[in-house]
Amino acid sequence: MSDPVRVVFFAGSHGDWGGKSRVVFTLLRLLNRQVIEPVVVLPKPGPIQPVLADLGITHEVWGDLHDPGGGPMGLLRYAWDVLHLGLALRRLRPAVVHMNYSNFWRPAEVLAARWLGIPAVAHQHVVVRRPGPYLRYMARLLPVSDFVARACTPVGVPTTTLHNAVDLERFNAARDVRAELGLPAQATVISFLGQVREQKGIQHFVELPRRIRDPDVWFLIAGECRDPGRFEGAWTEERLRESLAGDPRVVYAGYRSDPENLYRSSDVVVVPSQWDEPFGLILIEAGASGKPVVATRSGGMPEVVRDGENGLLVERADVEGLVTAVRRLVDDVALRRAMGSNARRVVEEEFSTKPVRVLEGVLLRLAQARRTQVARVA
Repeated sequence: MSDPVRVVFFAGSHGDWGGKSRVVFTLLRLLNRQVIEPVVVLPKPGPIQPVLADLGITHEVWGDLHDPGGGPMGLLRYAWDVLHLGLALRRLRPAVVHMNYSNFWRPAEVLAARWLGIPAVAHQHVVVRRPGPYLRYMARLLPVSDFVARACTPVGVPTTTLHNAVDLERFNAARDVRAELGLPAQATVISFLGQVREQKGIQHFVELPRRIRDPDVWFLIAGECRDPGRFEGAWTEERLRESLAGDPRVVYAGYRSDPENLYRSSDVVVVPSQWDEPFGLILIEAGASGKPVVATRSGGMPEVVRDGENGLLVERADVEGLVTAVRRLVDDVALRRAMGSNARRVVEEEFSTKPVRVLEGVLLRLAQARRTQVARVA
């Protein structure tokens, strides 16, 4: 058997939080190390380091090296960063570089890889309407959904859709935390996980307890409240609690680092996004937990939710439709369980190992193409 292909992953994060970070670190956990040897580059020391060490994945901290700053001194620093990165990449000798950034302006990493003739791929987690000038230097773009692939401004680079993946073992090991959260063991729990912002649809979710008054139906909100002055459409915790009007059936858990336990403790997960969600990581995390979802027909989410099979889809502005869909799953336990079972099956088939094999195939083909090119030059 040939040696595995070494790939440097510029993680763009030093912790396993947020969709973009969770996606890349999940892929790293699931890669076949017999064919891919990952080396992870972090922007600063952080909590992901012991996790990578436990996984036996080599990692280094290089700093955040893709902003040249302004003025002549900024450009000199940028040139130094390109040289420094080039020397570091030459030391590591990767066959391919993976960039886990959403957009590119003047990233030194890209120029350093190009200088050495190392092909680079860009993982596109969001729609890029105004691509940075260096995005065209990628060997391949990896949008997280067909929607993102269609919506991004073309830059003349080959594209392969790379759907997000989940590590099923993480969700298999989840535990019920209802007692910890103050949720009754026999209640039907409807959950919202994510940033408490209007683009995520929090204003629609809080309508559910107002319109579904059953005492045995409870609601869980987990996510970070932020300063609306810094984050457009964010809700403060005070505003959230005011909107809930003291309803004892609603539990606000704040930010949690154990979403798998929250899914396990839920019966239905609601994703009422009011923007073009690039993919909707929550959808496959809920599915890995065997839970049906009610989601809006937004962005890439219909690529995950098969309406009537593993969940229900409603239009963005249709609050009444959202309430009706949730009410349907509350009232029909058999339907809820069947959709939850289907959700798990869909994740197993489409969003666990399949995206990882797609990524491995892209990396291996690029590495082979580079070897062939080097051989021709030699």
